[in-house]
Amino acid sequence: MNRMIKRACVSVAVLGVLAGAGSAALGAQQGPTSGEPGAATLPVAQVARLTAGGTTKTSAPGHKPRPTPTPTASPTPSPTPTPTPSPSNGSDVQIPMPGYAPYYGFADILLDEAHGRLYLSGGKGTSDVVVTDLDGHILRTLPGIAGAAGMTLSPDGSKLYVAASDGAWIVIFDTETFDSTSYWVGPNDGTMSCPRDLAFAAGSLWVSLGCDDGSNAGIARVDPLTGRYDLNAIASVDQTIVRPPLLAPVPGQPNMLIAGETGVSPALLVRFEVTAEGLVQRAIGSTDGGSVAQLAVTPDGGQVIVASGYPYYHRALSTADFTEVHRYPTTTYPNAVVVRDDGLVVAGTASSYEDDVWVFQPGGSTPVTTFDFGHLPNQETWAYRLVDGGLAVRGNRIYALTEQLSEPDMMTLRIRDM
Repeated sequence: MNRMIKRACVSVAVLGVLAGAGSAALGAQQGPTSGEPGAATLPVAQVARLTAGGTTKTSAPGHKPRPTPTPTASPTPSPTPTPTPSPSNGSDVQIPMPGYAPYYGFADILLDEAHGRLYLSGGKGTSDVVVTDLDGHILRTLPGIAGAAGMTLSPDGSKLYVAASDGAWIVIFDTETFDSTSYWVGPNDGTMSCPRDLAFAAGSLWVSLGCDDGSNAGIARVDPLTGRYDLNAIASVDQTIVRPPLLAPVPGQPNMLIAGETGVSPALLVRFEVTAEGLVQRAIGSTDGGSVAQLAVTPDGGQVIVASGYPYYHRALSTADFTEVHRYPTTTYPNAVVVRDDGLVVAGTASSYEDDVWVFQPGGSTPVTTFDFGHLPNQETWAYRLVDGGLAVRGNRIYALTEQLSEPDMMTLRIRDM
């Protein structure tokens, strides 16, 4: 199938990985293979300095970057905007996100129930993670993360991992103290690898990679304790991954990892098994149109629901072989989806003038409720749009990030109770 890159209404940052030398295979691709244990562990301020300004080389070939020490950035408590009541029996909170470009960015929204927090990122061009409580009050900002993108928590919840997509770093925060450190996950010559998403499986941290030049996208394996990494951790796959995928672990199958490509249409979907050799393909499929904006695996591990812009519904696919087993009827441009612990499906679309969020019982065909986030006051032609990947759910509460072209450097957190 001719898989052409396109710029669709569901906008996803188009990224790719710079090529480097190495020995592990991704199809026929070659790339740098590993980093030394504990190498390039830096404070966040140095990460920001290294990755800012569009520089692609940070040190002489053959050496890891050794930046000049700079003062360490520290998390900054933020003024707390009062959430404003909305017409839909919820609240709306404006989230400052310098560098965020509406309609051209992506986001991640991570729920930390144990600490009663949300972590919000804005992807390429941004440098902050905003931390709120579960009512939307801004608690603090975690600065200096160039292109803060995908996020995940350690299995015990003690660490927050953030991908710095404008560089080659993973930034790690202690969730009690917010002290930080960083791991370099890039070629040894100092070129960028542009981490996009993160997930834990089989005791390792898996990192999807890919920069704007579109070359050698793939998945890296990182030892979360030492920082040692393998940039080319895919041992076998039938088709080349050409853009950084989103990653999703599979409940009840700790050695399985699902990857769905971003920024390409149609996009590959791959179920990998973690082996001693690396990631081995066990199933492969595609979106049949559109690139992946968010993946959600059901609590029993049997299905993955894909939001990919097209088809104009949310597809539930078997994780065994990616055959379609159900359709959640939404509308144009599906771009977000999450699944509650009991299987309730919360699906989002980038359909500015229709409902934005649709809620279904597992396997349902009629939404139990929907939400529409409306438009600017007295400006019906300026509708708000759900950010790609901008959904989370906790109990009967939905969290959604929206954007508006007339509000750059800003997202709005929508909190709605079902």
